[in-house]
Amino acid sequence: MRSFVTKKISSNRTFGGTLSSARTKLDISLAQAESETKIPAKYLQALENDDFSKLPSEAYNIGFVRCYATYLHLDPGSLVSLYRDARSQTWHGMNESSVAFSPRRVGDWHFLITPKLLTVIGTIIVFGGIAGYIILELQQFTSPPRLEISSVPAEFTTDRDQVVLAGNVSEGATMTINGEPIFVSQEGGFSQEVQLSPGVNEIEVQARSRADRVSRQVVQVLFSGDLASSSSSVKKK
Repeated sequence: MRSFVTKKISSNRTFGGTLSSARTKLDISLAQAESETKIPAKYLQALENDDFSKLPSEAYNIGFVRCYATYLHLDPGSLVSLYRDARSQTWHGMNESSVAFSPRRVGDWHFLITPKLLTVIGTIIVFGGIAGYIILELQQFTSPPRLEISSVPAEFTTDRDQVVLAGNVSEGATMTINGEPIFVSQEGGFSQEVQLSPGVNEIEVQARSRADRVSRQVVQVLFSGDLASSSSSVKKK
């Protein structure tokens, strides 16, 4: 029967080195230790190699350390303390290494949303919006002004000697009818009476932007006094 005499632990050895050295001195193989302690050999090997990543949960590990220390005639309390120190140093090293940047292949990169990335995206959106607004304003500034005549069609016949031209133009545009300037409201609306002569009247309407771009429309009106006479004759009958 084996005599269990507790041995002092050398302060110069690591946790795993202490276990490995004690087992070697007792001439015990890992297979024999597994058989007698009922601890799987892979866990005993992990303890001796300080390879804590291969161990199960911490509740099991403390039990393994106590059992294995007793089996190797070592002080269980001292070994548990040594294990916890070694384990904490390993965790500390893992935490430090986790913040270090290491080269990655292109396929290994993952999309990560960070405050810096959000700031960059926000800046791009803001400047993109400003650029889009400037481009739109330049297009509007350099394009011919909008000109819409809503009161009459482009060609028509009338029995009256006057016609009203009304509609809308782009904001800030100036207007002329047959070369004569007319009033345009701040909203771009206009309304102007035009005197007609007998026969075909060609009325030229122009809108000019601040960039000196021009829009032009021509309204052709046939003014016939005979239409008025015919209408009066029909009413008398």
